[in-house]
Amino acid sequence: MADSINDKEAERWKKEGNQHSANQKFEEAIRCYEKASSLNPVDEEIYFQKGLAFMNLIRYQEAVESFEEALRFNDKEARYWLYMGINYFFMGRYSKAIPCFNMVIEIEPGNLHALSNKGSALAEINRHDESIQCFDKILELIPGDVNALFNKGISLQKLKDYKTAVGCFKDILKIDPQDADAWFELGNCLARTDNCKEAVKCFDRVIRIEPNHAEVYDAKVECLRSLGLNDEADELIAKREMDEW
Repeated sequence: MADSINDKEAERWKKEGNQHSANQKFEEAIRCYEKASSLNPVDEEIYFQKGLAFMNLIRYQEAVESFEEALRFNDKEARYWLYMGINYFFMGRYSKAIPCFNMVIEIEPGNLHALSNKGSALAEINRHDESIQCFDKILELIPGDVNALFNKGISLQKLKDYKTAVGCFKDILKIDPQDADAWFELGNCLARTDNCKEAVKCFDRVIRIEPNHAEVYDAKVECLRSLGLNDEADELIAKREMDEW
Protein backbone atom coordinates (compact mmCIF):
# COMPACT_ATOMS: atom_id res chain seq x y z
CA MET A 1 0.00 0.00 0.00
CA ALA A 2 2.80 2.38 0.93
CA ASP A 3 4.59 1.62 -2.35
CA SER A 4 1.40 2.38 -4.26
CA ILE A 5 1.04 5.72 -2.51
CA ASN A 6 4.69 6.55 -3.19
CA ASP A 7 4.31 5.65 -6.88
CA LYS A 8 1.26 7.91 -7.22
CA GLU A 9 3.04 10.75 -5.45
CA ALA A 10 6.11 10.21 -7.65
CA GLU A 11 3.95 10.34 -10.75
CA ARG A 12 2.44 13.62 -9.53
CA TRP A 13 5.91 15.14 -9.06
CA LYS A 14 7.01 13.85 -12.45
CA LYS A 15 4.00 15.43 -14.17
CA GLU A 16 4.65 18.69 -12.36
CA GLY A 17 8.27 18.53 -13.51
CA ASN A 18 7.15 17.94 -17.09
CA GLN A 19 4.88 20.98 -16.86
CA HIS A 20 7.73 23.14 -15.59
CA SER A 21 9.93 21.86 -18.43
CA ALA A 22 7.22 22.70 -20.96
CA ASN A 23 7.21 26.23 -19.53
CA GLN A 24 11.04 26.33 -19.67
CA LYS A 25 11.33 26.49 -15.87
CA PHE A 26 14.07 23.90 -15.77
CA GLU A 27 15.41 24.51 -12.27
CA GLU A 28 11.92 23.94 -10.86
CA ALA A 29 11.53 20.89 -13.10
CA ILE A 30 14.74 19.33 -11.75
CA ARG A 31 13.57 19.79 -8.16
CA CYS A 32 10.34 18.01 -9.03
CA TYR A 33 12.15 15.13 -10.75
CA GLU A 34 14.44 14.71 -7.75
CA LYS A 35 11.42 14.44 -5.45
CA ALA A 36 9.84 11.97 -7.88
CA SER A 37 12.94 9.78 -8.05
CA SER A 38 13.28 9.75 -4.25
CA LEU A 39 9.77 8.24 -4.10
CA ASN A 40 10.15 5.94 -7.10
CA PRO A 41 13.86 5.37 -7.79
CA VAL A 42 13.26 2.79 -10.53
CA ASP A 43 11.28 4.99 -12.94
CA GLU A 44 13.75 5.45 -15.80
CA GLU A 45 11.68 8.19 -17.44
CA ILE A 46 12.20 10.50 -14.45
CA TYR A 47 15.98 10.38 -14.96
CA PHE A 48 15.58 10.92 -18.69
CA GLN A 49 13.40 13.99 -18.21
CA LYS A 50 15.78 15.33 -15.57
CA GLY A 51 18.62 14.87 -18.07
CA LEU A 52 16.76 16.91 -20.66
CA ALA A 53 16.21 19.68 -18.10
CA PHE A 54 19.93 19.74 -17.26
CA MET A 55 20.71 19.82 -20.98
CA ASN A 56 18.50 22.88 -21.44
CA LEU A 57 20.42 24.58 -18.63
CA ILE A 58 23.70 23.76 -20.44
CA ARG A 59 24.71 21.56 -17.51
CA TYR A 60 25.89 18.78 -19.78
CA GLN A 61 27.83 16.63 -17.31
CA GLU A 62 24.82 16.44 -14.99
CA ALA A 63 22.65 15.61 -17.98
CA VAL A 64 24.97 12.73 -18.91
CA GLU A 65 24.79 11.41 -15.36
CA SER A 66 20.99 11.46 -15.50
CA PHE A 67 20.92 9.59 -18.81
CA GLU A 68 23.35 7.06 -17.35
CA GLU A 69 20.87 6.49 -14.51
CA ALA A 70 18.07 5.91 -17.04
CA LEU A 71 20.28 3.47 -18.96
CA ARG A 72 21.00 1.57 -15.76
CA PHE A 73 17.35 0.49 -15.80
CA ASN A 74 16.92 0.15 -19.56
CA ASP A 75 19.91 0.05 -21.91
CA LYS A 76 17.76 -0.77 -24.94
CA GLU A 77 16.07 2.65 -25.11
CA ALA A 78 17.55 4.54 -28.07
CA ARG A 79 16.53 7.98 -26.73
CA TYR A 80 18.73 7.63 -23.68
CA TRP A 81 21.81 6.75 -25.73
CA LEU A 82 21.04 9.48 -28.28
CA TYR A 83 20.80 12.29 -25.76
CA MET A 84 23.79 11.10 -23.80
CA GLY A 85 25.75 11.23 -27.08
CA ILE A 86 24.43 14.69 -27.90
CA ASN A 87 25.53 15.99 -24.51
CA TYR A 88 29.00 14.48 -24.93
CA PHE A 89 29.08 16.16 -28.36
CA PHE A 90 28.19 19.54 -26.83
CA MET A 91 31.00 19.03 -24.31
CA GLY A 92 33.44 18.44 -27.17
CA ARG A 93 33.97 14.85 -26.06
CA TYR A 94 33.49 13.40 -29.53
CA SER A 95 35.19 10.08 -28.84
CA LYS A 96 32.70 9.50 -26.01
CA ALA A 97 29.75 10.61 -28.14
CA ILE A 98 30.40 8.23 -31.05
CA PRO A 99 29.83 4.96 -29.11
CA CYS A 100 26.53 6.38 -27.84
CA PHE A 101 25.39 7.06 -31.40
CA ASN A 102 26.58 3.57 -32.38
CA MET A 103 24.29 2.12 -29.71
CA VAL A 104 21.35 4.07 -31.12
CA ILE A 105 22.10 2.80 -34.63
CA GLU A 106 22.37 -0.75 -33.32
CA ILE A 107 18.89 -0.42 -31.78
CA GLU A 108 17.41 1.69 -34.61
CA PRO A 109 19.56 1.37 -37.78
CA GLY A 110 17.70 4.15 -39.57
CA ASN A 111 17.84 6.74 -36.78
CA LEU A 112 18.65 9.92 -38.69
CA HIS A 113 19.61 11.95 -35.61
CA ALA A 114 22.17 9.35 -34.56
CA LEU A 115 23.61 9.05 -38.08
CA SER A 116 23.87 12.82 -38.48
CA ASN A 117 25.39 13.41 -35.06
CA LYS A 118 27.81 10.51 -35.50
CA GLY A 119 28.89 11.91 -38.87
CA SER A 120 29.46 15.34 -37.34
CA ALA A 121 31.39 13.89 -34.38
CA LEU A 122 33.63 11.89 -36.72
CA ALA A 123 34.27 15.01 -38.79
CA GLU A 124 35.28 16.91 -35.65
CA ILE A 125 38.08 14.41 -35.02
CA ASN A 126 39.10 14.34 -38.70
CA ARG A 127 37.73 10.88 -39.47
CA HIS A 128 36.19 12.22 -42.66
CA ASP A 129 36.01 8.95 -44.62
CA GLU A 130 33.83 7.52 -41.84
CA SER A 131 31.76 10.68 -41.51
CA ILE A 132 30.95 10.52 -45.23
CA GLN A 133 29.65 6.97 -44.75
CA CYS A 134 27.16 8.31 -42.20
CA PHE A 135 25.97 11.09 -44.50
CA ASP A 136 25.71 8.63 -47.42
CA LYS A 137 23.49 6.40 -45.27
CA ILE A 138 21.22 9.37 -44.59
CA LEU A 139 21.10 10.13 -48.32
CA GLU A 140 20.09 6.52 -49.00
CA LEU A 141 17.20 6.95 -46.58
CA ILE A 142 16.31 10.52 -47.62
CA PRO A 143 17.68 11.35 -51.09
CA GLY A 144 18.46 15.04 -51.39
CA ASP A 145 18.70 15.71 -47.64
CA VAL A 146 20.29 19.15 -47.61
CA ASN A 147 22.09 18.86 -44.27
CA ALA A 148 23.62 15.50 -45.23
CA LEU A 149 24.72 16.86 -48.60
CA PHE A 150 26.26 19.93 -46.99
CA ASN A 151 28.11 18.02 -44.28
CA LYS A 152 29.30 15.45 -46.81
CA GLY A 153 30.58 18.27 -49.00
CA ILE A 154 32.53 19.78 -46.11
CA SER A 155 34.16 16.42 -45.27
CA LEU A 156 35.02 15.89 -48.94
CA GLN A 157 36.73 19.28 -48.96
CA LYS A 158 38.77 18.27 -45.93
CA LEU A 159 39.87 15.20 -47.92
CA LYS A 160 40.70 17.52 -50.85
CA ASP A 161 38.15 15.74 -53.05
CA TYR A 162 36.89 19.02 -54.42
CA LYS A 163 35.31 17.57 -57.55
CA THR A 164 32.92 15.33 -55.59
CA ALA A 165 32.29 18.13 -53.09
CA VAL A 166 31.23 20.40 -55.97
CA GLY A 167 28.55 17.84 -56.83
CA CYS A 168 27.17 17.96 -53.26
CA PHE A 169 26.86 21.74 -53.23
CA LYS A 170 25.36 21.83 -56.72
CA ASP A 171 22.76 19.27 -55.60
CA ILE A 172 21.82 21.56 -52.70
CA LEU A 173 21.48 24.53 -55.04
CA LYS A 174 19.13 22.57 -57.30
CA ILE A 175 16.88 22.25 -54.26
CA ASP A 176 17.41 25.76 -52.89
CA PRO A 177 19.09 28.28 -55.22
CA GLN A 178 19.09 30.83 -52.38
CA ASP A 179 21.31 28.80 -50.04
CA ALA A 180 24.15 31.26 -49.41
CA ASP A 181 26.32 28.76 -47.53
CA ALA A 182 26.13 26.28 -50.40
CA TRP A 183 27.14 28.99 -52.91
CA PHE A 184 30.03 29.97 -50.62
CA GLU A 185 31.36 26.43 -50.26
CA LEU A 186 30.89 25.81 -54.00
CA GLY A 187 33.00 28.91 -54.60
CA ASN A 188 35.66 27.64 -52.19
CA CYS A 189 35.83 24.30 -54.03
CA LEU A 190 36.14 25.99 -57.40
CA ALA A 191 38.85 28.33 -56.09
CA ARG A 192 40.85 25.35 -54.86
CA THR A 193 40.70 23.78 -58.32
CA ASP A 194 42.06 26.96 -59.94
CA ASN A 195 38.67 27.95 -61.30
CA CYS A 196 38.64 31.38 -59.68
CA LYS A 197 36.57 32.98 -62.43
CA GLU A 198 33.60 30.71 -61.65
CA ALA A 199 34.34 30.98 -57.92
CA VAL A 200 33.93 34.77 -58.08
CA LYS A 201 30.47 34.27 -59.63
CA CYS A 202 29.55 32.04 -56.68
CA PHE A 203 30.81 34.61 -54.18
CA ASP A 204 28.78 37.30 -55.97
CA ARG A 205 25.67 35.14 -55.51
CA VAL A 206 26.46 34.90 -51.80
CA ILE A 207 26.77 38.69 -51.54
CA ARG A 208 23.42 39.20 -53.29
CA ILE A 209 21.68 36.73 -51.00
CA GLU A 210 23.51 37.57 -47.76
CA PRO A 211 25.39 40.90 -47.97
CA ASN A 212 26.75 40.55 -44.42
CA HIS A 213 28.20 37.08 -44.90
CA ALA A 214 31.28 36.97 -42.67
CA GLU A 215 33.84 35.32 -44.94
CA VAL A 216 32.77 35.87 -48.53
CA TYR A 217 34.55 39.19 -49.14
CA ASP A 218 37.98 37.88 -48.13
CA ALA A 219 37.42 34.82 -50.33
CA LYS A 220 36.41 36.99 -53.30
CA VAL A 221 39.40 39.30 -52.83
CA GLU A 222 41.76 36.31 -52.81
CA CYS A 223 40.23 35.03 -56.07
CA LEU A 224 40.38 38.45 -57.72
CA ARG A 225 44.09 38.69 -56.88
CA SER A 226 44.65 35.18 -58.26
CA LEU A 227 43.06 36.38 -61.51
CA GLY A 228 45.34 39.45 -61.58
CA LEU A 229 42.40 41.79 -60.94
CA ASN A 230 44.17 43.76 -58.22
CA ASP A 231 42.35 47.05 -58.87
CA GLU A 232 38.99 45.30 -58.49
CA ALA A 233 40.21 43.62 -55.32
CA ASP A 234 41.36 46.96 -53.86
CA GLU A 235 38.01 48.55 -54.74
CA LEU A 236 36.16 45.76 -52.93
CA ILE A 237 38.36 46.19 -49.84
CA ALA A 238 37.82 49.96 -49.85
CA LYS A 239 34.06 49.55 -50.25
CA ARG A 240 33.94 47.08 -47.36
CA GLU A 241 35.93 49.43 -45.15
CA MET A 242 33.52 52.25 -45.97
CA ASP A 243 30.48 50.05 -45.30
CA GLU A 244 31.86 48.86 -41.97
CA TRP A 245 32.78 52.40 -40.99
